[in-house]
Amino acid sequence: MLQSGFELASRRMLEHASSGAITFALVYLTFFLDNVLLTVLVPIIPDWVRGESLELWSQHETPLVKLLNNTVRHVTDQGKLVGTSQAIVGAVLGSKAAAQLATAPAAAALVMTRGPTTCLRLATAILTIAALTFGVCAGDAGGGAVCAGLGRATQGAGAALAGVGGLTLVARSLSDAHGALAALLGAVALGVLVGYPFGGAAYKLWSPGAPFQLIAFVLLINLALQFLYLNKDEYTMIPCVCPAPCVCPTPRDASSSGITCMYVEARSGSTGWCAGAVLLTTSVMAALEPCLPLWIMDRFHPQRWALGAVFIPDSAGYLLASVSGAWWVAVGAERVAVSAVACVGLAALALPHAPSVSWLSLPQLLSGLGLGAADAALVPALLARAPPAVLAARAALLQAASSAAYAIGPVVGGLFSWAAGFESAMMVLGAANAVYAVFLYRMLRKYPISAQWGACESPEETDLEGEEMTPLKTQKPPR
Repeated sequence: MLQSGFELASRRMLEHASSGAITFALVYLTFFLDNVLLTVLVPIIPDWVRGESLELWSQHETPLVKLLNNTVRHVTDQGKLVGTSQAIVGAVLGSKAAAQLATAPAAAALVMTRGPTTCLRLATAILTIAALTFGVCAGDAGGGAVCAGLGRATQGAGAALAGVGGLTLVARSLSDAHGALAALLGAVALGVLVGYPFGGAAYKLWSPGAPFQLIAFVLLINLALQFLYLNKDEYTMIPCVCPAPCVCPTPRDASSSGITCMYVEARSGSTGWCAGAVLLTTSVMAALEPCLPLWIMDRFHPQRWALGAVFIPDSAGYLLASVSGAWWVAVGAERVAVSAVACVGLAALALPHAPSVSWLSLPQLLSGLGLGAADAALVPALLARAPPAVLAARAALLQAASSAAYAIGPVVGGLFSWAAGFESAMMVLGAANAVYAVFLYRMLRKYPISAQWGACESPEETDLEGEEMTPLKTQKPPR
C-alpha cells in the first residue's frame, strides 16, 4: 500500500512537472514571437516614412495620420531632415505601445473574470491577426506605411493581453515561479535579438511579406497547442475574493475595475517605485529605436545590415542579464535594481560620444545589461509571491509601465532629437535614470521586496496570503 501510494504521488509529481513545462514553453513562445514581430519592423520603418513613402502615407486618413496631420504635411513639404524623420518614426513605433498601455487594465480585468488561459489565447489570436496584416500590406509602400500605424496598434492590444495573462499563468501554475518568471524574460530578449537582424536581412533578401507570414503560421500552431494543453482547472482559476476596493469586476465595469486595482497596487509599498524603475530604464531603449538608426545614418553612413546589427549588443546584454535570475536572487533584488537603473543612466550618457559604429556596442551592451537586470530582479520579486487576488493587477501595472515607456519614449525621444539633437535627448534620459536610482534606493530600504532586506509583502498584502482559489467554471463574480 505504501509503495502504491508512493508510485501515485511520484506519477502526479511527474505529470505536474510535465504540465508546468508545457505551460512555460507555450507562454515563452508567445512572448518570443511577439518581440520578433515587434523588432522586425524597426530597420524597415525608416524606408516606409521617408521620401515617397512619407508622401503616400500622408495621403491616407489613418488615426495616426489624423493625430499628426500637420506634422506629416510639414515634413513632406519642407524636406527630409533627420530630426523630422525621427519624430515621425517615433510616432509610428509608439503607436503599438500606446495601444498596449490602454489595453493593460482590460487585460487585468479579463484575467480576474475569465482566468489567465483565456487571456493568453485571445492574445495569441490578436497577434496572429497583426502579423497577417503586416504580411498583406508589406509589399506596397503606401499600404505598408498604413500598417505601420494600424498593425502596430493591433499588436499592442495582443501584447498587453499576452503579458498580463502569461505572467499570471506562470506565476500561479509553476512551483518555481521565481526562476520561471526570470527565465521567461529571456523570451523577450531572444525575440528582440532575432528580430532586428532578421527584419533588416529579410526585407532585402526575401519577399517583404514572407517573415510576417511565417510568424503568423507559428502563432497559429501556438494557439492550437494552447487549446490542447491548457484545459485544466488549475489554469482557469481566478480569486474567489478580491481585496477592497478591488472588487471582482463584471463585464460591465471591467476596465474601470482594472484601473482601480492597478492604482491600489501602485500605492502599496514599493510596487509603484519599482514600476517607475521599469518605466525609466525601458524609456532609454524605446527612445533609441527611432533615433539611433537615423542618427547613425546621418553621422556614419553605414550599410543597411548595420542598422539591425547595431541593436545586437543591447539585446545580447538583456538576454544575458535576464537568464541570470537565480544569481540576482542571491545578491538581492533591491541591490540589483538600484545598480541596474544607474547602469542604464551611465550608458545613455556615454552613447552619443561613441566615435564609430563599432564603439556603440559598449554603451549598448551596458544598457541592455542594466535593463535586463532590472526586469529580472523586479518582475519575479513582485509576482512570484504575490497574493492571487492582486497578481493580475500587479502584472498589469508592470506591463503598463513598460508600455508607457515604449509609447512615450519614441515620441518624446524623436521630438526632443528634432528640437535639441540626439545627444541632448540621451543626456536628459541618462540623468533622469541616475537621479531615480538614488530615490529608488531610499524607497527599497523602507519597503524591501526580498527576504535579504526584509519582508516581501506589506501588511495589507500579507492578509491576503491565505486566499483560496476557485475554478472559473464554478465561480460567479459579485454584482
